[in-house]
Amino acid sequence: MSKLVMVIWIFALLPCLCWAAELTGRDIALRMDAVDTSKDYKRTAIMVINRKGQKLVRKMESCNKKYGPDERGLIKFIDPPDVRGIMYLTWSYEDVERDDDMWVFLPAESLVRRISGGGKKGSFMRSDFANEDIEKREVDDEHRLLRSEKFSGVDCYVVERVSKKQKDTNYSKRITWVRKDIWLPMKIEYFNKREKHIKTGIYGGFKEIKGIWTITKIMVETPRKGSKTLMQYDNVDYNIGLSDSLFEQSNLKR
Repeated sequence: MSKLVMVIWIFALLPCLCWAAELTGRDIALRMDAVDTSKDYKRTAIMVINRKGQKLVRKMESCNKKYGPDERGLIKFIDPPDVRGIMYLTWSYEDVERDDDMWVFLPAESLVRRISGGGKKGSFMRSDFANEDIEKREVDDEHRLLRSEKFSGVDCYVVERVSKKQKDTNYSKRITWVRKDIWLPMKIEYFNKREKHIKTGIYGGFKEIKGIWTITKIMVETPRKGSKTLMQYDNVDYNIGLSDSLFEQSNLKR
């Protein structure tokens, strides 16, 4: 084979080789899931809710611990007084056939309530986040790579995520812009069951803490409601050896 013919063949095959090397949506989801290499973490947060001129500020503490592929998380509200002591406990499972567990403790009633099924579609403390938004992302949902493009000057993969648990979600799909360099989301668009875009989350404040790239700021806006919520994380710390007892239901009433 002449050198000219060989060169022609190489250039003809290049598109196929590039396509074969292209990441899949699931590959990207797995890369995102692998960013947090910690065994556990804790952090504080301020959530600022703006709705039609009304401003609500919530201060909270949260922590999370991994149990193999599964995770448990606890959120405790510390201010203002009317929400102080409210706690959310989540147990998230890798197995998509198993429903994640979620409970909320309401100190005014000294009552622990289980949040399941349709309850996860409800608003998280009157914010633009839904209860389901505070759960761990499901790697085994359907993920499809749509394209590559820049967002705010940063190279991103654009990935469509469709939940395998459609009866328990508000969303028909989510479109996520994932940074190619650190595998974290920059933007998520949420679509309702009628395929209408209903809200957008913008992620920022990227910091490397103990070698782990971390999101410290999220802004979620719901134009139809005229509302937006800012979540700002501080005092993030990893691998601190959290006790298992923190994540037991019995801890909620202590």
